[in-house]
Amino acid sequence: MPFQQQRPAAANGDHPLRKLHRYILGEVFTYFFLCLLLLTFLLLVNRMVQLTDLVINKGVPVATVGQLLLTILPVLMLVTLPMATLIACILAFSRLSNDSEFVAMTASGMSLYSQLIPVAALGILSALASALLMMFGLPWSHQATIDLRYQILQNQASAFEIREQVFNDTFDGLVIYVRKSSRESKVLRGILISDSRGGQNKQVIFAEQGIVVRDPIGKKMVLRLVRGSTHQVNAVTDSKNSAARNSGGGAAPDPRTSLNANQYQVVRFGTYDLNLNLTQSLGDGKALRVRLRGLPVSELRKKIAAAKPGTIRYNSFLVEIHKRFATPFACLALALLGAPLGVQNRRSGRHGGFALSLIVVFAYYMVSSFSEGLGENGTIPPLFSQWGPNILLFAVSVWAVRRVIRAGAVDIFGYLLKFAERLPVSDWLSPKSA
Repeated sequence: MPFQQQRPAAANGDHPLRKLHRYILGEVFTYFFLCLLLLTFLLLVNRMVQLTDLVINKGVPVATVGQLLLTILPVLMLVTLPMATLIACILAFSRLSNDSEFVAMTASGMSLYSQLIPVAALGILSALASALLMMFGLPWSHQATIDLRYQILQNQASAFEIREQVFNDTFDGLVIYVRKSSRESKVLRGILISDSRGGQNKQVIFAEQGIVVRDPIGKKMVLRLVRGSTHQVNAVTDSKNSAARNSGGGAAPDPRTSLNANQYQVVRFGTYDLNLNLTQSLGDGKALRVRLRGLPVSELRKKIAAAKPGTIRYNSFLVEIHKRFATPFACLALALLGAPLGVQNRRSGRHGGFALSLIVVFAYYMVSSFSEGLGENGTIPPLFSQWGPNILLFAVSVWAVRRVIRAGAVDIFGYLLKFAERLPVSDWLSPKSA
């Protein structure tokens, strides 16, 4: 029988490492798409409940509400993309670890660094999707929401009519009472308005008559008041209260407000335009009004150039523009962190990966929100407020990878148990001796 020389495995087909890479890639992508759909759906449910009122009580067509939900998707996906990336990597490697497939791949010569290649591919794709949403999705969502709100005002104007002899609280921060309204001329008479949109400086407005005007250029609704007055009380305490508060003495300041000429203001007007905000009627303002995040990068740069350095407004613009570029890198950092954290000991069980995902997601968003607030207040530089959490994530990822290579797993639950044992909980709960 003639001798047949065997060809290398790579010539017969795919290299074994490529098959393993595709296998890991299929695992993480399956979990990624499932988590992305589930998390996005859960966040949409909250918005759907809020927008259902438009269909039932306001008579807005279902198609229009569906378009509003579509404009919310870019905002929600910016939240769910990093979460889905982290949870997918943790769940995938947790399953591989619990089924001993991770040990088998490592024993066959496939290092953890090689297993991170499919994970990095998922992180890069998630980062690219996040970058596209940051640069193009948010501005489109902002403009589309404004257009849909104005379309609702034009087509369903009767849904937002101010009824007579009823305290109307449809608009954010406003309570409007109208003694009489005319359906033919749309003129409102005997108007009383409580405006609390100014924080502590609330005002009460009286007007003989008014009419609702829709601005097609600004795409907003304005209540034009005629012959009236505004009454405003500024929340300023007297000098005795200020001295007591500044001295830090034990006596509590008098809560009463002295109504002198500097604190109680009355302004009479011939005409007065009052902007009516519809964010309460159209759902949660954070989802439907993408305020600062809805501005393009070019507009943000113009606002930074026009703002005064060192102010909260200036810092907020800087934080936002750094956030546009830092958020996509967070997806890659979370992917690289999720893989080693998913390699758990068997005692953590199959549900340990999901519990660990929730812990890491909660910790990351808590640190990010805290850091963003410090950057806006000027406590830390805006650059560090956005890139600092990413640097921390990459540092923890490197530590977790090295820990898996040396010890075989990152026993997060073991660390938490040891930390809990060191807490003097038993001393706090034990009864005090008399």
